[in-house]
Amino acid sequence: MNLSDLLSMYKYEFNQIKKQAIRIEMISRDCHLKEDTLDLFTSKFCGKPFIPSSLAYPIGKYNKKPMYLIAQINFSELPELNGLPTAGLLQIFSESDDCTIYESAMIQFISAQQMQEAPISDFSFIDEIAQDEYLATPTHQLRFKRQNDFGNSLNNTTINVPECDTMSDLLDKIQTEQKMTDRDFEEVIEKFDSLSSYSKIGGYSVAVQDPFEEDEMMLVLQLDYLNIENAVGDGSLYVHVPKQDLILSNFNNAEVVYECS
Repeated sequence: MNLSDLLSMYKYEFNQIKKQAIRIEMISRDCHLKEDTLDLFTSKFCGKPFIPSSLAYPIGKYNKKPMYLIAQINFSELPELNGLPTAGLLQIFSESDDCTIYESAMIQFISAQQMQEAPISDFSFIDEIAQDEYLATPTHQLRFKRQNDFGNSLNNTTINVPECDTMSDLLDKIQTEQKMTDRDFEEVIEKFDSLSSYSKIGGYSVAVQDPFEEDEMMLVLQLDYLNIENAVGDGSLYVHVPKQDLILSNFNNAEVVYECS
């Protein structure tokens, strides 16, 4: 039995657990950091961020050099998604240092009011990091599309399905009821998990090394590096934020996790 058949047979159960997510499509601009000509407000991967003149450009904690932009999300460009801000910029920065590249990640939120300020326009200081290998990835513009997300086998979020407390319980129930061999079941699980392994905002996180409580936290960003042109690394980056903080556009308690494939 294939995955599509199972999703159809257990349509009620999967409808109970589905979440809305925003798929991120990445469009290479065929340019790098110094040549980025995208508008400073644009949602992007790498490239130049919008920094209001009232703020200093982020400096690395360890190497004391200008940090580089991993991603910038302009919330006004997103389809509406419950729990997310509707305006402002989310920015994730990291150091140009292969030892602390993700451990040193910094999250910054630029409010709609701050976006009215004149921006920093002189980026000559990025010459200090422009040759770093982690900046070999071209700048990508981000586009967004809403879709359903059904989770994955390793996600332990509580679900609202009779006799099943977690996704793992539901999948075990399906295997038992359909009398599937372990081999057939593993093939189905692999395909099922792949449905949730994409760059997105919202939905279910596929982070496994540092799992979090999705009843309290929201996946604000998941970046799948395998599908990013010339990206250094083959893992995924996750940003989780407490839901109560998101209501106030507060990202002070956000968590950044990077997992290698």
